[in-house]
Amino acid sequence: MKAVKRLSVLFILAIFSLVIFLPNKVYGAWHYALNVSGSIEIPMSVEVFPWVGADKLPNDVMGQDHQELINAILNGTYKDSSGNVTNIGLNNPDSYISSEIESRTNGNFLYRSDVLGSMDYWERSDISKFFNTSTTGLSFVLYFPEDQPDVYYLYTTSIELGDSDPNIPIGEKIYPVYQTTLVKNEDGEWEAVKTVTGHAESAYYQNPVTGSWLLKYPSLDPNSFVEEDLGLTSDNAIYNFIGETTTAYNQDVVTSKYYKFTTGSSTSNITVSTENSSHCIKVYNSSMKEVSTNGGKQGTNSVRFKPSRNTTYYIEVYGGTSITFTIAQ
Repeated sequence: MKAVKRLSVLFILAIFSLVIFLPNKVYGAWHYALNVSGSIEIPMSVEVFPWVGADKLPNDVMGQDHQELINAILNGTYKDSSGNVTNIGLNNPDSYISSEIESRTNGNFLYRSDVLGSMDYWERSDISKFFNTSTTGLSFVLYFPEDQPDVYYLYTTSIELGDSDPNIPIGEKIYPVYQTTLVKNEDGEWEAVKTVTGHAESAYYQNPVTGSWLLKYPSLDPNSFVEEDLGLTSDNAIYNFIGETTTAYNQDVVTSKYYKFTTGSSTSNITVSTENSSHCIKVYNSSMKEVSTNGGKQGTNSVRFKPSRNTTYYIEVYGGTSITFTIAQ
């Protein structure tokens, strides 16, 4: 019997070794939801967490798979409606993104820049090819400092930054922002090596053609990034805005996350709610006293109240490790 058990264990180990070490790749094809006809194929490693911190990247909300977007920027290929396949990743030196970085780093001084963002007005048709239905809820800024030619920093966030007017006021902290360090390895290939969670200040995108004075598009300032967890108390509450749907990631079901938002001139009722009945929400005024409700109930999954003009309110969410909630007026 012991001999049979030993043989079974050896057989399982042998199969596991084949899965890990055989040079197989898994491909997936998706169609865009961005008025782009085509599909994208991304080589995926058999490893669940291919780099340090990759396990911290959310992928449980539709359109917000950060790891997939990072893989697309590194090694993605794009297939157009005619079936033509183009390698669009950083690991193709002739790809769009590699050429764009080269021209911004070493080109005419009027065109020089050290960032490329998904909100870039002039590059949107090419940048859209990095996205598919699993990543359309994300924005990114790629920062390539001139003094670090073999290190790039990729910032991804699911916060809706806004089209022309910023949803997060300029200078406020955008959270969460995920910073993934990309390094050129000894084989000359770009790879992700580490992801950390933090915040960066809201800022207008610095377009290399027009700067931010002619065309204003909300973005984030990569130089302001700080690795830090926000929302643990009301003192460092996460900035939110009316109309946003966001997901709070708590350490456990008893831990709370705190958010804040500021009203405008309207006094229409505001409802803060989540669809999951086991999740709990409380809303406080600027003195951290629970507001009077006219719908729902404090400590349930829905709270409705009548706000005052130009006032800051705080939200406490708890009862789950992943809580998606909406602030609606």
